[in-house]
Amino acid sequence: MSGALPYDDAMVPEAYALTRTLIPRVNAFRRRQRDDGTVAAPSADAARELTAVGAEGAAWLRSHGRAEQADALTADVADWVAAGLDTPPHFARSRDALAAPPDGGWAAFLAPVHTTNSVPPVGSRLEFFLVRRREPDALGRLARDFPHPKNNCQATVLLAGSDGFARGNCLVFFPENVAAHDKVRGQAYAIFFFSKFRRIHETYALPSAEAVLTPDSVPRSSQGLDPETCYQARALWGYLHDYFHHQGPWPLDQHVKLKMNWFIGVLEELKVDARTALACAADGVPHGSEQIDMILLERVFRYPLADDAQRSFDAATGVFLFSWLRERDALTPEGGALRLHRPRVLAALRELADAVAELEAAATTPRAYRSAAKALVRTLLPEGADGDRYRFTGEQRVLRTVRASLASAPALAFTPAER
Repeated sequence: MSGALPYDDAMVPEAYALTRTLIPRVNAFRRRQRDDGTVAAPSADAARELTAVGAEGAAWLRSHGRAEQADALTADVADWVAAGLDTPPHFARSRDALAAPPDGGWAAFLAPVHTTNSVPPVGSRLEFFLVRRREPDALGRLARDFPHPKNNCQATVLLAGSDGFARGNCLVFFPENVAAHDKVRGQAYAIFFFSKFRRIHETYALPSAEAVLTPDSVPRSSQGLDPETCYQARALWGYLHDYFHHQGPWPLDQHVKLKMNWFIGVLEELKVDARTALACAADGVPHGSEQIDMILLERVFRYPLADDAQRSFDAATGVFLFSWLRERDALTPEGGALRLHRPRVLAALRELADAVAELEAAATTPRAYRSAAKALVRTLLPEGADGDRYRFTGEQRVLRTVRASLASAPALAFTPAER
């Protein structure tokens, strides 16, 4: 298989067919749903529509050797119809029946899913995706230097998807994204749609940075990459990012619930991206410069553009990192803009990673960990109002400079023919 989007892939004709058959029906039903997945005052037509979509999806899965998923989908749809579509959907069977595909294998999924960062409205709406797993070429070599204790992430190419996956900036799918009444006890898979990244990065992150930084200090190693190189670099970043999640005294896999604390989560994401950037700055990591610039541009300049930035976990990480860099003179005023100083950025990232690591090492109980994390986050993210997690300071608002112009542009759409 060659290229970030494998046009010679045997599943591409299936992807085109699905965009003409099943996927339009999924999109039609998801428009009936509210954010919690329910259908207001559901009619008999709505139940028949869902049943037909479920039957079509199950038939497709069964015809492609996914009988266990087909049975789970059929049972989940039947139970929801019986309970009433005005009740929240519970698709735990479908969630648990999905198996992570091997490298080179494909996976498909149909259920109500929360598609993070997708085009609004975002909620637990019916979604479908078809992906091909494609791990980066240098993964084996990187894994020898950074041996992951339990890697369960899958780098994939999105071949086809409903609106939540095929439109907008959703790059991830986790079991906890599936609408269900119970909580997941572990991540059996973590699917990343890295084929979408290049267009998202160049459409949003780069223009945002160009609006804030002096032209000669904008990170540009990740600009203008061909689809294949960009996919390789982003997929390696994904591996390193997850590797660092599993290091230290409070590894993610052993403390999932604790890491979901908002303040701990903000510092966790910053710590692992800082460690990733520092690893890339050392010799031997393929596409190191590209990964560093992707991290800076995405974290600092794209995430804070979110509509709900004051409540968004990802946006908070970017705003915090911006102020952290400002306080350490890695971003300095110059001619009405800010200059980014690359050596100082790396020094600031090392200081940040060490500060979080020291905080973690000193915390002897979850309560102490939560308290220390909140105290550190609040040094740069002041408390918000009316349910907001934080508020922008006057200086931090510069990160929203291009939001209005970018928001007015049509959402990115990804189809089987998209690069």
